[in-house]
Amino acid sequence: MDTHELLALLVRHREQLRQWLDEDQYRHFLAMTERLREVGDDPERAGMAVIAIVRALWPVPDEAGVLAELLHADHRSIVTATTVPTPEAVLAALEELYAAPAAGEPDRTEAETADPIAADPVAADPVAAVIAAARRRLLTAPSRAAAPAGSPAAGDGPADVIVLADPEDGPRSPEFQFDPDTGQPRDIVVRINRILLADRDPWGAADWWLGRNSWLGGPPASLLGRVPDDRLADAALALVEEGGR
Repeated sequence: MDTHELLALLVRHREQLRQWLDEDQYRHFLAMTERLREVGDDPERAGMAVIAIVRALWPVPDEAGVLAELLHADHRSIVTATTVPTPEAVLAALEELYAAPAAGEPDRTEAETADPIAADPVAADPVAAVIAAARRRLLTAPSRAAAPAGSPAAGDGPADVIVLADPEDGPRSPEFQFDPDTGQPRDIVVRINRILLADRDPWGAADWWLGRNSWLGGPPASLLGRVPDDRLADAALALVEEGGR
């Protein structure tokens, strides 16, 4: 099973899922989907995580079409055929699923969802659409214009500071990376950005900092100065050692 297509399917039907599942069932479904963040590069673990997601959909009615068909899929074939999702795709899907309005809550208006990035033709591809959603989310975080290479705020090396390409505002650096008093990159941020190879994959590094982290109990960026630096670094090393980056 193509896990990216499954995630895109779940995101497309997120509002129906909120209607079909009660609060406890939906929280369980989210917890099972979170397991995809821990599979590393192991297709078998990804397959087991997908089975857990499918089992969490048991309240879905028969008239739900493709989602209902998943409940009757052969689990052995799922495990053997599941693809490993990218961390960006999983985080983007989870962001959408967590934000889905509960039954009776107003949905986002067309004006709120209008987005020039989403209008790109590449969004017709479910994988590209999920990745685009992740990047939109990252670009909403507080940021500053990227410092010129060689300046103190740019760090000593290309991996020291995350720089994201904003299609409207140009190169941007997420604000959490900088000491509020000195304006210079925090030492622990530089240390972890190097571990995450932020120069090669700035979007993935930003996802790690700004996304939910089950091991740390929150987004790492929000924990700067609140938990020991070594614990943050250990969490980043664990991700790299599991093959998740």
